Amino acid sequence: MEIFVGENAGFCPGVKNAVDKAENVIKQNGKVYCLGELVHNKQVVDDLTKKGMITVNEIEEIPDGEKVIFRAHGEAKSVYERAKQKKLEIIDLTCGKVKSIHSKVEKEKENSFIIIIGKKNHPEVIGTKGFSGENSFIIETEDDILDSYIKFEKTALSNVFVVGQTTISSSLFDKITKKIEKEFIKADCFFDKTICNATEKRQAETKKLSKDFHKMIIIGGKKSSNTQELVKIAEQNCEKVYNIETADELKREDFLEVENICIMAGASTPQKSIEDVKRKLENI
Repeated sequence: MEIFVGENAGFCPGVKNAVDKAENVIKQNGKVYCLGELVHNKQVVDDLTKKGMITVNEIEEIPDGEKVIFRAHGEAKSVYERAKQKKLEIIDLTCGKVKSIHSKVEKEKENSFIIIIGKKNHPEVIGTKGFSGENSFIIETEDDILDSYIKFEKTALSNVFVVGQTTISSSLFDKITKKIEKEFIKADCFFDKTICNATEKRQAETKKLSKDFHKMIIIGGKKSSNTQELVKIAEQNCEKVYNIETADELKREDFLEVENICIMAGASTPQKSIEDVKRKLENI
């Protein structure tokens, strides 16, 4: 069996930075709190937990004066303020691309209606919304555009500033922005395609490879937004796509007569998971 691994498979720079720094903090302190999952990958989180990372869902769960990691997805401005009140030492591992979006929307919110294209319940989008002020709206699908326009009309603003979740599909961003431009006829719209370069490269490579292989394996967390985008893209062209988190999920009978197969992986997938899957396929 010929096994091809995508060039852009695995950790993106932001995730690698977060994981490496979290490990260093644990080594230095023995334990550290993390607000929410550091990244959307169970294997990575479980490994860090064994080393001393304590994941909590709410900032109130962290005792005053402790150290806390703010994960790669980022947090809302109010969370920073609450951490300061609790005298927490913040180890800010927010992805640089996400921090840049926070700065942009905070700067624009006084003069513009802010639109964030992304998944409403995704931690990154929630964090960005927290920097965008009251005159902001999250658009997840085209059906949300009308509601966003109704809210915009109730403001005294004439400008609209549009950003996107860093891990959404490039085609979805383009599709929604075209419709916003058409529907927001009374506004001066500015679109900032804030999708991460690593995300775009991974999506473009997945699209290309899915046309060349009959079977693809996409490794990554079921809750990972960028991984699920890869699955959707692959399924548009590839005959059979397997979305797994670990090699244990592979069934030998599915690959007995396969001549070649392609492996891609999400931005939060560690190299070990990719190597484990490749090794299992080689032994079939």
